[in-house]
Amino acid sequence: MMSADCSFPDARLSGRGRTSLILIAPSLYLAATLLYSAWQAVWGVQVDPESAYTMNGLVAAAGYGSLKFDHPGTTTTLLVELVIRGWALVARPDDIVAFGLKHYDAITTAARTCEALVLSGALLAGGLIVGRTTRSAIAGLLFQAGAFVHPDAFHFQTVLAPESLMVAISLFGMAIVLKAALDERPPATSLGGVSGLIFALGFSTKYLYLPQALFAVCLLRSRRAFVAALITGAMGFVGFSLIFNPGTITRGFGWLVQIATHKGHYGEGETGFIDFATFWSNMREIIAAVPFAAGTYIAAAAVVLAWCIKTREWRDPVSLTLSAAVLIFAAYLVATSKHFALHYMMASWALTGGVLVLIVVQIRRLVPAIPAVALSLLAGSLCAATTAVTLIDARTVALQTSRANAIGARLSDAVVAAGPACANVSGMFVRAPENDMNHGWDMTLQLWGDQAMRERFSAAYERAFTVALLDHNTYTRVLKRNFRTTSYAKLAADYPCIIVRAPWELNEQTSIGLLALNPDHCVIEGVHVYTVGLACAKVRESFLGER
Repeated sequence: MMSADCSFPDARLSGRGRTSLILIAPSLYLAATLLYSAWQAVWGVQVDPESAYTMNGLVAAAGYGSLKFDHPGTTTTLLVELVIRGWALVARPDDIVAFGLKHYDAITTAARTCEALVLSGALLAGGLIVGRTTRSAIAGLLFQAGAFVHPDAFHFQTVLAPESLMVAISLFGMAIVLKAALDERPPATSLGGVSGLIFALGFSTKYLYLPQALFAVCLLRSRRAFVAALITGAMGFVGFSLIFNPGTITRGFGWLVQIATHKGHYGEGETGFIDFATFWSNMREIIAAVPFAAGTYIAAAAVVLAWCIKTREWRDPVSLTLSAAVLIFAAYLVATSKHFALHYMMASWALTGGVLVLIVVQIRRLVPAIPAVALSLLAGSLCAATTAVTLIDARTVALQTSRANAIGARLSDAVVAAGPACANVSGMFVRAPENDMNHGWDMTLQLWGDQAMRERFSAAYERAFTVALLDHNTYTRVLKRNFRTTSYAKLAADYPCIIVRAPWELNEQTSIGLLALNPDHCVIEGVHVYTVGLACAKVRESFLGER
């Protein structure tokens, strides 16, 4: 195949010069993501799913292993566990559960920071690999652009969720794929082993990583490398899962079957694979959200077709790799159109930069007369514009979220000031700083923990805090006090007054018995406030006085 250094105009740049340019994107990403994280309170809108992984990491650090297998998020849980255990080695707490609950928000923030460092490291390492393989810093920069494709992707890369580590693993894995496809020598067996281990980690992080197994075609020039990738990928996933999250093997795939065989979210709704009433509209919305990514994959398909028509060569590693990329994007597009949430496209979006590099190489091989500078400028301009738009939109979202979180914090202060002796009850989506642990509890111990585990965490909370944690869960329709089920009748007997915050108006089914106490009701900044034994107007006056 044609040497990759003919495809980019800076192929003769010194190694130090390439490294300096390739450092730009990781440095920008790290600075932007840490700043963005600082504006995203861990108890704010992103309680789901962050709190679930913080609580699951604490459960694992307490010696119980992982209780969450539904994404499966094994590496995310392990990261949180390592943060907690590392901190505990220094602090030496008497009870690691009470210690974790007391520092719950700080643990989430520390894990976010670790994820940012991991993804920045993947951008740097991947950029260096691509830059050295192609002998081009421009190729390295194009590869790195995938981290900035869409604000929604940038958001989920920033918060504590499996998507962040999945993107980091995808980016590094794509760099290995480019090395295998573009290197003049056939892939070494060790490179196949590395590819397999990367897949094992990616699949352990998010089941959505599975389509990227198709990238194994880049190794077909070496049978040993290909077999090594298959063996290490399969054995690595099974071994890693059995050690750190056995539920991935024993229950996780059953959950996937449930999703695949039902039309609703999370395996709900009527039997069937796709609800065509929403499928095509979802697909249009996905493509419209990031036309740059969709256009890149369409261009990849066109380039592959042109190569095959011109050369009659079907086993070319660059064309095979581009074909795999197109099929991977199609798989993500179908899966996300079925089970709609834009951030499910993150892995394919993150690969956009690597696909661009392959497109530039293949176009130059097809039409050598096209100036390399022109192709690089076109691709680079598109990436730069996309990155700028993403960062501007992310800033807008961060400021909006910060303002909403400030209102939630003010309302919490107002509740305490208006009724310091009252039972302070809150739920999800009201941005109550004191409530975020409850979602983590619901997604781990409530679902899969035994009674002894639940009691240990409840007792640990009571040792760590003097104020009761009261949660009104409109999903499970359960009222909890320090993670234990209780009732409004019991609260009315224990407290002189009750103040409840809910994200929407309550009815007989969602009130969990509150309406039987004939509460006063008012709406403060979109949050529904119910009071018993206290005028709701007093909470509003207190809120207005908190300005």
